[in-house]
Amino acid sequence: MKENNKKCYEIIEKLELHPLVASHEPILNYETAEKVDKELGWNGTESKCLFLRGKSGKLYLFITLASERMNSKLLKKILTDKVNMVSGDEMKKLTGMEPGCMTPFGFDISIIEKVVIDPIILDEKELICAFGSETMSMQITPSDLETILKYCYQDKIIYLDKESL
Repeated sequence: MKENNKKCYEIIEKLELHPLVASHEPILNYETAEKVDKELGWNGTESKCLFLRGKSGKLYLFITLASERMNSKLLKKILTDKVNMVSGDEMKKLTGMEPGCMTPFGFDISIIEKVVIDPIILDEKELICAFGSETMSMQITPSDLETILKYCYQDKIIYLDKESL
């Protein structure tokens, strides 16, 4: 088990949450994720956490469903910073996580300036998220994920407002 996985466990234990957590073959794309979800018998909706860098140099997270696209224009308006994806090598260096399996917690979260949450995730019954590495995932309720994010990021959370464009 990687250090990031241990940190994820510490947080869910501290918050007394009980998501389903499983070890599995490495997941580095959505096709493998679907296969593993089926093998595990999970029926949650795949989420994604994008690790972004602003033109300012600040780091951000954007959390949405795997089926959704990042709207750079809207994120620029919300964050007042033009953002791009962080390179895979830099992501590994800063978080210890592989590209394609970013977890919004379980690493040194002090590097994150803001977390943008797409409220579409809150409409799902269950979400499937990476759990600190490419070989562990969790199925969690949106409200429990929101509890984790509020615990970790407190006043750094912004909810995406698609109507503001």
